[in-house]
Amino acid sequence: MSAAPQLSLAPEALRPCTLHQLPAAPTLADLEIGYVTRGADLVACDAARRLAVETHQAQQALGAPKGR
Repeated sequence: MSAAPQLSLAPEALRPCTLHQLPAAPTLADLEIGYVTRGADLVACDAARRLAVETHQAQQALGAPKGR
């Protein structure tokens, strides 16, 4: 019996998420930029999380016994 194939996670899925932080005394421009930047950071973080979950599920499916 051979071992199930192993899938590797993309580097993006292994990196911790970073979120934009406002300066100590933000201006209106800082708030507007922060709102957009933090939104983009959240989208990227969610995509990396989804990639990790999908890779894990695919790896589990490859190792699942036949007939399940």
